[in-house]
Amino acid sequence: MFDPLPPPTDDPMTHDATSPDTSGAAALAPWGSTPWRVRIARLVVATALVMLVFVVVPGLSTNRGLRFVDVVLLATAFGLLEITLRPVINALFIRYTVQTYGFILVCVDIVLFAMLILVFDFDLDVSGLLPVLLGGLLLGVLRISAEAVLGLTRPVVPEVSGRRAKSQDTGLLRFSANARENLRLARIYQTLSDHAIDALMSGHGTLSAMRRRLQTFLWSPPVPLRPIAPPERFRLLLQDLGPTYVKIGQLISSQARSLPAEWLDELEKLQSDVRPFPYEQVRERIVAELGSPPEEVFASFSTTPLAAASLGQVHRATTHDGTQVAVKVQRPGIHSQLKSDVRILAKLSDTLERRFRWAVDYDLSGIIVEFGSTLLRELDYDVEAYNNRRLQRVLEPIEGVRVPDVHYDLSTSGVLTLEFVEGVKSTDAPAIAAAGLDPSVLAENMVRGAVKMLMIDGFFHADPHPGNVFVDLNSGDMTLLDTGMVGELSFQNRVKLGSLILTIRNGDIPGLAQTLKSLSVPFRQTNDEQYYKDFERKLTPYLDPPPGHKVQVAEKVMPAAMDVLTRNGYRFDPQLTLAMKSFAQAEAITKALVPEWTGTEFMERAVDALQVQAVDAVTPDRVKDVATRQASYLVRDAVEQMPSLRQGILKWLGIIKRGAIKVEVDTSDLDNQVDALREIAKMMTLGVLVVGLVIGSAIASGTSQLEGSSLEPITDVAGVIFVLSALIGSIWVVVAGFTMWRASRKAKSGRFDRF
Repeated sequence: MFDPLPPPTDDPMTHDATSPDTSGAAALAPWGSTPWRVRIARLVVATALVMLVFVVVPGLSTNRGLRFVDVVLLATAFGLLEITLRPVINALFIRYTVQTYGFILVCVDIVLFAMLILVFDFDLDVSGLLPVLLGGLLLGVLRISAEAVLGLTRPVVPEVSGRRAKSQDTGLLRFSANARENLRLARIYQTLSDHAIDALMSGHGTLSAMRRRLQTFLWSPPVPLRPIAPPERFRLLLQDLGPTYVKIGQLISSQARSLPAEWLDELEKLQSDVRPFPYEQVRERIVAELGSPPEEVFASFSTTPLAAASLGQVHRATTHDGTQVAVKVQRPGIHSQLKSDVRILAKLSDTLERRFRWAVDYDLSGIIVEFGSTLLRELDYDVEAYNNRRLQRVLEPIEGVRVPDVHYDLSTSGVLTLEFVEGVKSTDAPAIAAAGLDPSVLAENMVRGAVKMLMIDGFFHADPHPGNVFVDLNSGDMTLLDTGMVGELSFQNRVKLGSLILTIRNGDIPGLAQTLKSLSVPFRQTNDEQYYKDFERKLTPYLDPPPGHKVQVAEKVMPAAMDVLTRNGYRFDPQLTLAMKSFAQAEAITKALVPEWTGTEFMERAVDALQVQAVDAVTPDRVKDVATRQASYLVRDAVEQMPSLRQGILKWLGIIKRGAIKVEVDTSDLDNQVDALREIAKMMTLGVLVVGLVIGSAIASGTSQLEGSSLEPITDVAGVIFVLSALIGSIWVVVAGFTMWRASRKAKSGRFDRF
């Protein structure tokens, strides 16, 4: 997604998106690695905390008593373990955070403390395991508290949000998806932790002011630190988490109309206020994709990004024939990061579905799979170019709605060169009115374009939020940008979607309930009688408003209807969910253009447009073309089935002559279960033999050492057998455990494999 914005205006969002250098050089630089002052401070704090734990927790002491020198030595050693081993342990075990409800993070503190005890075991007097557990737990709590109060966590700085320094995929990370995923998960955890502590300690009190002063000294932020409101903080968190989460925020902002205005304002900034990446990386990507640097490929190329988005950014350029173009370049390392993020979200959803019923009801895994698949498709600009080409054909009959042209000779899977679009956002009503354009005409065009895509052709732009729809102030054309996310609807679903609009317009509650049910699939046992009763009880107040009030379709009707569906065990098809989202975004644009329009007016115009376009679409030539294609398909299918049909008839004739009927049962799945049982039987047999050898050789070895025993000559042999069988048993346990682990991973893969 990208937003080719107009020249800078007084709008701070627009000014920021088009003029990323206004924050100063420090703001443009990545929010670098941990400063040396912070590292030293953390070492000192860890040292002090270990000293405190040894003093407070009973049962922890040195052999020479609790001397100051000994405790300082222990504390220093723990500080070194803290800054060297903690990141490694976190990276290895962070993936189990969700499954253990965060308990694994507590265990890290205990493990580090236990390692300290083991290293200094020769000089320590520890009275059992309990002091070690208590010491590790206390140390973890004190560490988090000290980091929060003393400002040792990274400060949240709005001006540099989203610019955290990220290491590149080098060494093992190039080849190991699991290593990349673990490292990415560790970064996500650290970002969440930093923001949570910053939110907890934010405010105007003495403690908060002291923390900000300490953070300023330790971290040297490029601008003064200040308290941050929750809506802004949530946006900054999404930006710091990266492109995947920015995309989630964009989806929330385009649908969650029930959020307070200040939250929506912040989330809408994610549509045009995404931080750019350096021009050097842009140049490297263009050289890799097009074979030459931008100064050779184009007659001119702006080093300042025109706009930045979650997956890439746009630069203005001029081709050698003088054509103005917008060059869309993917962010560096975006493929591996998106795949890691989606895999993390997929595993999180899978875990939540095993723990909570609501996650199963909402098909959380299905939502993540659909979201991830769509997001990864957006990374291939060849696919976006095809979507662009197909949408051009779909919207060709609709006057005033279009998509930009693609320059295919200057485009690849990682760089996309498009016609440059002059204009303003579709929701910029003052600029549109100042240009002398009629907003109601633009809104009508938007409705007709949405109907054509969704209900006539079934191929639609799935993310037409205001930042993706621009209005040319000279021609009045509305241009749909960012065609990376599209959806498709079957003919049956298009008909049902049209029926849905008719029932909403007519206030037909039973018809609306029936249509929504036909567009959904059950995910548990359902009760249709209860569903219709709940639907009528909840929807009647919204479809029959008081005198002087109008039906609020997007704000009231559809959320209530979807809630009734879910509560009664029904779930929308993912493509239909995309279609409803696209339709709701089109309505939001029309309402911004013409504020007096409500859901009723939008539906009225949608029905009128559907009636006109349906008549135009059902022409004799088109019916003939469709009928010809269907007939050709049926003929080809029949020809393909003819040999098997002939063989089947002859086989049945033979069966009838013999007077016997042969029944064939598909046991492919049963074979898999039998193979699994066979492997278990082998493992059990081998286990029994190994255990028998261990026990038998141990008994023989022990008995042979008794005075006068007849087995005394085989003492050495029994000992050797005992050692060998124990060694074989240990190896078998490791191999069996690894085999079972591999089998469980293979069983859990399935639909998440694509990520």
